[in-house]
Amino acid sequence: MKADIRKSINDIRKDREHGASWLTTRALHILLDVCDANARPASPGFADEIIEIAMALVTVRPGMVSISNYALRFAEEFKIAAASSHSLANIQKRGFAIASRLIQLHEGSIRLLPTRAAHLIKNRTIIMTCSYSDSICATLEHAKANGTDFKVLAIQSQFRKVSYGQLMADRLLKAGISCRLVPDDKICWHVARADMVLLGADAISFQGWLLNGSPSYELTRVAANKKISIYSICCKSKFDPRGFLASMREPEEGFDMVPLNLIVGIATESGIFTEDDIYNFTFDDIFRSKHARSH
Repeated sequence: MKADIRKSINDIRKDREHGASWLTTRALHILLDVCDANARPASPGFADEIIEIAMALVTVRPGMVSISNYALRFAEEFKIAAASSHSLANIQKRGFAIASRLIQLHEGSIRLLPTRAAHLIKNRTIIMTCSYSDSICATLEHAKANGTDFKVLAIQSQFRKVSYGQLMADRLLKAGISCRLVPDDKICWHVARADMVLLGADAISFQGWLLNGSPSYELTRVAANKKISIYSICCKSKFDPRGFLASMREPEEGFDMVPLNLIVGIATESGIFTEDDIYNFTFDDIFRSKHARSH
């Protein structure tokens, strides 16, 4: 593996600024770039190198399942394409086409998600959230643009020198959305004011939990005790039917494992899935139109 590619993969491993959706797009662009014949003409060993890069991306951020799902999907499709191709140029061309299609699928899901999830947001509600989520921000922005009036309480979500709640608040305030920052140690004082809780997700494990930035567990525990509805908003690519997270017993520092039985529903680009729904979900369902049942 070339040094520049190794560095790009390592940048994803070390990145603590961007969320899973952004980093998934970055990972797919690494695969697209190495399959770009204009920039990197194929040489002997090209197919093996591409598979090595894809599999390195599968494991680069274990807690961000969308990266693993898309990188593995690319590897599986690329192996089939390479086996039926008779020239390096054709293998590279087909790899470029696979990466391009997966990028379009991923970005299309990101665009569609807010339009499907925004109906959760009702007029004159107070929403409490934790950590930073592009999906939640986009959903709230979509609801605001469609005339829904609501307020947000963003948990500070301080990890080292970064307040992810502050990042959320800054973005929402720029969109004209009322947002107040709540200190991490004051969750119990403020949660009673909320009508609902929204969480993003870096992963939805089929072992019965979702992964999100701290202090998501504390927020959901307190909210559930007060009978406040809790939803997660994320793309289907965050689901883990292949079991990448099956061996995880403790989350990465700065993240929480939240029991799915505390979550009313998971809002995706294909509708709202319950905990029971996702256990019938397959790896192929991520990449095709599997819609949730009506709830």
